[in-house]
Formats: sequence, C-alpha cells, structure tokens
Amino acid sequence: MKYFIFYGPTASGKSALMEYLLINDSDYLEPLISFTTRAMKTGEKEGTDYYFISRDQYLEYRTQCKVVEQIHYLDQVYGLTSDELKRVEATNKNGAAIMNLEGIRSLKAKVGYQKVISIFIYRDLNEIVKSIKQSGINNAEQDKRIALAQEELKDINTCDYVVYNSGSFETAYQQLHRIIRHEINSQPIDFTIQAGQKYQDAKGNLVEIVVEAAEHTVNGSILVIYRDLSSGTLLAQPYEKFCGKRGIGKGISEGSFVLVEGKAGDNN
Repeated sequence: MKYFIFYGPTASGKSALMEYLLINDSDYLEPLISFTTRAMKTGEKEGTDYYFISRDQYLEYRTQCKVVEQIHYLDQVYGLTSDELKRVEATNKNGAAIMNLEGIRSLKAKVGYQKVISIFIYRDLNEIVKSIKQSGINNAEQDKRIALAQEELKDINTCDYVVYNSGSFETAYQQLHRIIRHEINSQPIDFTIQAGQKYQDAKGNLVEIVVEAAEHTVNGSILVIYRDLSSGTLLAQPYEKFCGKRGIGKGISEGSFVLVEGKAGDNN
C-alpha cells in the first residue's frame, strides 16, 4: 500500500479534489483521519472529520510515542497517530490525506519515503485571490490568506508530482487519478547505488556518484548526488528519478542513467 498526500496553497482546491477522489475511488483509497484538540463544530462527526481528543489524551499519545505528525494552529493541535496508520493498513487500501511539508516529511520518515507519494495541487494565483475574495471572510483574513498562498506556491517543486487545477475540475481529477493509478501499479525500487560508481546519462555524459543516500532537506526524499566528470559540477536527483522509475507522461526517460563502471548492487 501507499499513502497519497496532497499539499498546496490555500484555495487551491485540494480539499475538493480529495473529497471527490474518496467518493469515486473508494474501492482503493481510504482517508487518513487526523486528531485535533479543538472542539467539534456544528455538522462535524467524530471519526469522519477528525478524532476529537482532550489535551490530556494528546499528552498521553505523546508519552506513548503514537504521534506520527502534528501541527499547532490557533493554540490547538492537529495530527496523525500510528493507530490511524494501522487502521488504514487493515482496510487493504491506500491512504489519502492533506498535509503540509512538515507532515509529509514526518510521514516519510515513519513509513518509508517510497510509500509516501506527495502531490502538489497548483492553481493560478489570480484564481486563488478571486476565490478568497468571494469567500466572505473579512479583509484582514483575506490579506493573510493571499500572502500565505503566495508563499505556498513557491513549494511547487518540493513534491513528487504536480496536478494543475487551472482548467476544469474534471481535468484536474483525471490528472490526479492517473498519478495514483500509476503509483499503485508501480513496484518499489530496491536498487543500491554506491559512491564511486560511474553512470552515463541520456545525453552521453559521464557522471560519478558522490553520495548515494542524502536526505532531501525539505520533503524527506532520498537524493542521489553525483558529479559531471566533464564539468566537475555537482548535481542531485531524487533516487526514483535517477533510477528512471518515477514519472508519467512525456519528458520522462525510464532508465536514463546507465551504469558503465562499478558494481551494481541489488538488495534482493
């Protein structure tokens, strides 16, 4: 199973897309339900919107090391427990949730980075501003959310995939659906890349592996760091992309790096 985590700016449509996915693709997707220490709002349901817990229960979760990821917002805590991961795993479905970058990083550290697929939901800033201004909130809150969206849009390159929610909603859903089906049907990579190995890239350039397992400082993915032997330039690629196993659509070359010197390792 895998966990599909959606991230994007406020008013990008990520909540609506996830809700639509869970309605139309419920045979293989199960929502990850977060806990919160805030009070239940009118219309919310326990175990559907959140698990509503007390501060004491939250502290007990922390003592028992059950908190997988958490954020603090308006003096309240929102997070995910290891018990919830077990619940979703027991359904034999794939998990789906909305998180920030810190949450994505924490989840990857907990369950393994190849099991967590992060998807950035992009929407044009002008469309975001229009939605925020039509939301009915006061001007100060509008300005705050617009400023936040501007900052969050800068994170577009931090996730494994990007879905462009700039046309019709159905088109964005089809992009998301295609990514999820592709990942569900993809086998995990179990290939060892070692420092000192030399590879040839798709353009015929020789590169040498410098560091085979550096952690991405933003999203927790594993990076392969290598040197272009002709220019001496240090470069980096996510492990999956270096191995040619992640990506769909045009412009993605499977197996674009070919080992030419040094023993290839296979963990099987």
